[in-house]
Amino acid sequence: MTLTTAHIRTSTLISVVISMAISAAFFFLVFGKKPLIAVFAPDNLALDFIPQTLAAGFMAALMPALQTRAKIVSGTLAGAPPVAKAIVARAVLLAVASLALAAAVTGLLWLGGIATLPWGSALALKIVYGGLLGLIITPIALRAILPRG
Repeated sequence: MTLTTAHIRTSTLISVVISMAISAAFFFLVFGKKPLIAVFAPDNLALDFIPQTLAAGFMAALMPALQTRAKIVSGTLAGAPPVAKAIVARAVLLAVASLALAAAVTGLLWLGGIATLPWGSALALKIVYGGLLGLIITPIALRAILPRG
């Protein structure tokens, strides 16, 4: 395994764990401890995928890429350090693009006719979804700034 591959794997794992923790924290903040959570109105669990996706997706791209840039600057990783503005722009683009995943999850909930979820199931769904964002977005963001090969 190359240093670059190891870096991507480690950064992705960290991103997944952080995205899951942040998703759990915001779930508690937004939904509290109700026994049942409505997927659509009035609780709007499905609608909450939009801000979760934008925030977690942005951070899953931004922070690992900035940390990677710092390692490139310090010489720990090979490559030319990318411009910070490009990292931010890519993070925004990846966050917005990941809204397709939010739409897919919401569509599956709607097609499945799921009107409510027990609190624990709703929490688990949001945590797994947050982790999935980190798992998908972080490697994409890092491969864009690291040299090939």
